[in-house]
Amino acid sequence: MTRRLGIAILLGSAAFAAAPGYAQTLHEDASDVIVVTGQHPRDQASSGTKTDTPLAETPQSITVITADDIAGRSLQNLNQALRFVAGVTPETRGSSGEVYDQFKLRGFDAPVYLDGLKQFGSPSGYAVPQVDVSRLDRIEVIKGPASVLYGQSSPGGLVAESSKLPLDQALYGAISGTYGNYDLYRVDADIGGRAGEGVLWRINGSANGADTQQKFGKRERQTISGAVTAGAGSSTSFTLLGAYSHDPYNGDYGVFPASGTLLANPNGKLPTSFDGGEAGNRFSREQAALTYIFRHDFGGGWAFRSSGRYQYVKSALGLIYTAGGLDTTDPTQQTFSRASYATREQLNNWTFDNQLTGTVQTGPIKHTLLFGVDRQVAHSRELAAFGVAPPLNGFAPVYGTVTVPTTPEQIGGQFSINVQQRQQGIYAQDQMALGDLRVVLSGRQDWARAQQDGRVKHDKKFTYRAAALYTLPFGLAPYVSYSTSFEQQASPITQSNGQPGLADPSLGKQIEAGAKFSIPGTQILLSGAWFRIDQTNVLTSTPNFSVSRQTGGVRSQGVEFEGSAPLPYGFNARVAFSRQRVKVTSDADAPARVGRGLETVGRGGTSAYLDWAPRSGGLEGLTIGGAVRHVDEVYAGVTPNETAGRNSPSYTVYDALIRYDLEKFAPSLRGLSLAVNGANIFDKKYLTSCFANYNWCWYGNRRTVQATIGYRF
Repeated sequence: MTRRLGIAILLGSAAFAAAPGYAQTLHEDASDVIVVTGQHPRDQASSGTKTDTPLAETPQSITVITADDIAGRSLQNLNQALRFVAGVTPETRGSSGEVYDQFKLRGFDAPVYLDGLKQFGSPSGYAVPQVDVSRLDRIEVIKGPASVLYGQSSPGGLVAESSKLPLDQALYGAISGTYGNYDLYRVDADIGGRAGEGVLWRINGSANGADTQQKFGKRERQTISGAVTAGAGSSTSFTLLGAYSHDPYNGDYGVFPASGTLLANPNGKLPTSFDGGEAGNRFSREQAALTYIFRHDFGGGWAFRSSGRYQYVKSALGLIYTAGGLDTTDPTQQTFSRASYATREQLNNWTFDNQLTGTVQTGPIKHTLLFGVDRQVAHSRELAAFGVAPPLNGFAPVYGTVTVPTTPEQIGGQFSINVQQRQQGIYAQDQMALGDLRVVLSGRQDWARAQQDGRVKHDKKFTYRAAALYTLPFGLAPYVSYSTSFEQQASPITQSNGQPGLADPSLGKQIEAGAKFSIPGTQILLSGAWFRIDQTNVLTSTPNFSVSRQTGGVRSQGVEFEGSAPLPYGFNARVAFSRQRVKVTSDADAPARVGRGLETVGRGGTSAYLDWAPRSGGLEGLTIGGAVRHVDEVYAGVTPNETAGRNSPSYTVYDALIRYDLEKFAPSLRGLSLAVNGANIFDKKYLTSCFANYNWCWYGNRRTVQATIGYRF
C-alpha cells in the first residue's frame, strides 16, 4: 500500500511540474465536468458512416459516451462505461475479468476499434489489448452489422474508441488523483499546447490500480501516450500518436464454482472474496502502439484521410484456478476441484485504412460519397500448458499446498498455437439527401486469409447496407435499414467430410426499424429501435466438446430505447432500456440446444441517470446525481447433470455522485474541483453471468466509493 501511494504521488508530482493534464473543463451543461477533448459534439457521430453525421440523421442505432461521462462518473474501464448502453449485457465476467473488455452487444461479442482501426486480439489466447480510459476522448457504440465499412465485425455491432489528440490551444492541462476502497488509486495527467505555427502536441499518462474482491487478486497499470500534429489548421495535416502500457498485474481472471453461487450448496453461499487460486497467481501484459493519421483537403468538398497502426501485445499468465465442479470424494460438498494453467503469448498486428470523401450534386439530390480501401494483418503466437492442482475447501480454504507454475515448461506437455490472419477490403458509400429524406447505400468486397499450424483458409465476401430516414416537421425521424456482416473464425474444425480444416466466416444479417426525435436548438434526443439479427456458420461443439463444427445458427430479436434531455431547474436526465431474446435456431450436433439462449447473454435491462447542477444561487458549482442500473436475467446454460437451462438472477444496483467546483466557493481556487462517486452503494451481492456447462460463475462488483481531487488550467 505504501509503495503504491509513493508511486502515485511521484507520478502526480512529476506530471504537475510538467504542466499536467487529464484536463477538465466545464461543459455548457454545468452538470458535466469533462476532460479537454476534441471538437465533436455529443449529438454527432462519425463511426456509423465514417463521415460527420448528426445522430438525428443517421439511420442506425448509435450510442455516444463522452470523456465527461467517463470522468464525471469515475469509470475505470470500457466495461463500466457500457453499463449505461441499451442492448449491452455488461461485465459478463464481473469483477474477475476487468483486464479485458468483455460484454455482449445485442447478444454477440463485439470487436473494439481505436481511431477507426481494429484492436486485434489473439484468436486463441490472452494477448488482447485494452485501452485505458484516461486516453479516450469518446466512445461510439455502433449497433448491428458494420462490416460494410470495417470488414470483419460482429453481427451485434462494434465499439469505436477515439484517442485524445492535440487541440489548437496555446496551453492546457490538468491533473487528478483518485482514491477508493479496495485500495483503488488513480493519478491521471494530461498536457498539451502549440509548439509553433501549425504544430500541436499532447501528452497524457496514468498510473492506476486496485485490489480485486477475490483474496489474491490485484491490478496495476502505468500507461503513457503522446501525439504531435504538423500542419494543424491547414489543408494538409499529419498526426503521429504513440502509446505504451505496462500491466504488471491484471487481477486473477478467476472463476467461482456454480455450486454455492448459482446452484444451492448445503454449506451456504460462497463469499465474493473467495479465491480458488493461490497467492502466486500472476497475469501480466505489455502493450505498445504507433499510429499515424494523415489528412488532406483538396477543396470543393473533397478530402483524403489515411491512417495506420502497428500494435504489439505481450502477455504471460500462470495460475491455479477452480475447475468448477465439486470434488466427488468429498460428501460434504465443500471441496472443489482445481487445475493449473500457464501461457506465454505475443501478438503483432498492422492495420491501415484509406478514405476519399466528397460531395456532388445531381439535380435536387446531394451526394456525400465515400471510397475506401483497408488492410489488416495479425500474427499471434502462444505457448501454453494445462496441469493438475490439489482440490480446495471453498468454505474453509487452506492455501499454499501447491506451487503456482510461472511458465508452460514447468507444467509440461506444453503445446503451441500460431495464427496468421490478413484481410483486404474495398468499400464505397453514397449518403443521399433529398429534402428531408436521407438514403444510405453502402457496399464492400473483402478478401481474407487465415492460417493456423499449417491449415490455410481463403475467404471472400461481399457485404452491404441499405437504409433510409425521413425527418418530419416536428422533429420525428423514422428510419429502416438492412445490413450484413461477416467475421473470420481462425478456429480448427472437423469438416463435413470428417477431415480437419479451418472454419468459414460467420455471417450475419439484420433488419432494423426505428425512430429518432429531437428538438432543434436543444440537446434533447430520443431514439427507439426494433431489430432482428440472424447469424449463420456458427461454431458448435460436439457433445464431448473435443472438436467443433459449423452447424449452428442464432437469432437475436429485440427493442431498445435511449434518451437524454436537459430538464428545467438545472436537472439533466438520461435513460436506456432494452429487451431482447437471443436463441439458438439450429445445431445439428446438439438438437436439444435449439430454442435455448446463449450463455452469458441477458434479456436486457434498464438504466436511468439524473443529476442536478444549479446554474445560479448559493449552490452554483455543486452537482448531485444518482443512477439505477437493472440487468434482467442472464442465460447460464445447462449444467452437466441437468437437461433444463438456467438463468443467473436479475439484479438492480444504485450509484451516486457529488461534485463541487471550488471556484464558486473562492475565486482563488479556480480550476480546483472535488468529487465523490459511489457505485452499488447498497453493496448488493449478485452474479453477472455463468457458464453452467463448465460450472463457472462470476460475481459482480460490490460497493465501491472513490474520491477525486482535480486541478485544471
